[in-house]
Amino acid sequence: MTDIVSVSSSAVIAYQKALGTVSNNIANVSTAGYSRQEVTLEANPVAQSGKVFFGTGVMVEGVKRNYDAFIETNLRNSNSDLAAQEPMVSYTNRVIDIMGGPSMGLSSAIDQFFNSARSLSADPASTVMRGSFLRDSESLASRFGELSSQLNLIQEETNQSLQSSVADLNTLAKQLAQVNGQLVKHKYASEQPADLLDQRDNLLRNISSYAHITTQFNESGAVVVSLGPSLSRDLLVDGVNTKIVSLEVDPKTPDKASLLLDKFGQVSTLTGLNSGKLSGLLAFKEQVLGSSFSALDTLANKLTTEVNAVQVAGIDAYGNPGTALFKIDGNAVHASSGMQVAFTDP
Repeated sequence: MTDIVSVSSSAVIAYQKALGTVSNNIANVSTAGYSRQEVTLEANPVAQSGKVFFGTGVMVEGVKRNYDAFIETNLRNSNSDLAAQEPMVSYTNRVIDIMGGPSMGLSSAIDQFFNSARSLSADPASTVMRGSFLRDSESLASRFGELSSQLNLIQEETNQSLQSSVADLNTLAKQLAQVNGQLVKHKYASEQPADLLDQRDNLLRNISSYAHITTQFNESGAVVVSLGPSLSRDLLVDGVNTKIVSLEVDPKTPDKASLLLDKFGQVSTLTGLNSGKLSGLLAFKEQVLGSSFSALDTLANKLTTEVNAVQVAGIDAYGNPGTALFKIDGNAVHASSGMQVAFTDP
């Protein structure tokens, strides 16, 4: 009778803990980063009675996470690829809206300028036509400046987003190092609390949204994280130690930026970023924003050169040789922002 009670008691206790785990799974069904847990049961040691061995019931061996390292790695890689596209698409669409919009684009201003020039060529002596042409010239120069200013605003916004993302990445790296410090208290990952391992994996997923990472797990579950293609360089987290990522923007070329690792130690430039939000922002600045500035400046310089060549070949209303219509301020960072009308007298 005592054996029946003992076996029944162990079973009730074991399945009570199993039901508690199920309840915990249901309670955390919407918790970000939570992995479903299940209780693993094990038979109690047998008891010997004479030459016969009798079972003594069941006990809880441990709580196991439903976790697949291969799936988790693929999820982090996909997360990095997706995060790289978001800033590229959103900021590129804004550049397209600015450069090609009917109200802000160059097309309407250029059309108005040349229409005014054709009207003036039909009656060069008309002071009204001259005044109208000068106003349209000022509008065209102003439009170049407005476009350059709008691109500058996007540039400042991307720089702020880069700075914010770098700060978030450094914070996550420090938190992961703290988790590593707790994981080393147990020798094997199977002995670790499931919630602590969930916290580790959730931090890794968050880090992967900013940059593609390479990872290596030791037997305790602690992780080494690299921002490079291998663990031989660009280590961000190594046990309880972390390195700081810094953003560098050259004032002379503000459309380009670089990321430095361990700026005040053995500094290295992060050149291996190929996905993640930081990679998307850097690619946008260089490939889209830089190209847009270059194209706008090239057009401003070419228009200034060609129009001025026609102007200086003629004469003004006083019979004097013609002067340049446009000029570009040499102190301006971009030619488009420094484009101006060179005189005010029609």
